[in-house]
Amino acid sequence: MVDKKELLLNGDIEIQGLIPESSNGALKAVLRNDQDELSVIIKPSALIRPLWDFPALDLNNRELATFELSEKLNLNFVPISVKRNIPEIGECLIQEWIEEVENQLIIVRNETEIPKKYKKVINGYDELNKLVCLAHDNNEELRKIAIFDLIVNNADRKGGHILKDQYGKIWIIDHGVTWHQENKIRTILWGWIGDDLQNQDLALINMAKNEISNWIENRTSILSNEELDAAIKRIEVVLEEGKFPEPSKEWPAIPWPIF
Repeated sequence: MVDKKELLLNGDIEIQGLIPESSNGALKAVLRNDQDELSVIIKPSALIRPLWDFPALDLNNRELATFELSEKLNLNFVPISVKRNIPEIGECLIQEWIEEVENQLIIVRNETEIPKKYKKVINGYDELNKLVCLAHDNNEELRKIAIFDLIVNNADRKGGHILKDQYGKIWIIDHGVTWHQENKIRTILWGWIGDDLQNQDLALINMAKNEISNWIENRTSILSNEELDAAIKRIEVVLEEGKFPEPSKEWPAIPWPIF
């Protein structure tokens, strides 16, 4: 069995090239040791560009914290991630590369063509000025991801950030703009607005609250206490209301582009 963490931390690196669509100079690479190899994405901290609401150039810290919480909650949605210093590149986030296959988890179609089990999110017009509907599958995994995004305050849950591999497992990627102290949630997974939280939803949220509280108490998180305190307050609001929240009117609800 491949020891992925050992490979990410100590494997020999073969850079394959820049990822063209990356805004922060991410690299595709292969890590190898005597027994195994693993495809990865490398995100150099030195190439992170400041954003107006995330000016501190700490997006890799936010990515790593999101991975760590996913693991602690036994969700295993975020590919294994580590921070590593690479000679001539510097500090980087290294994450397992997921070879995705086409999926229909998030769709944009004429409203009459949306399957009955899907959750409709919003109607709009496509590039041909035809009325279309954004919708997503109504399954337990996406529901957990929607709750997880509320917890980490994900400001950029695009459809292209939800992947499915050849074995049918769902993965989520690109969590640099998370954990902001202000409410920044932007997602395409708004299909459960107003629905009552079920017992399994509440259990997941309470587990996250306990884990983040432990991070604060033990000072074991890479995030600031202010960011973690804000996460606890967000969680408490959701628990008190007992429903999937509506988007804020002070912030765009859906990221663009959608994919």
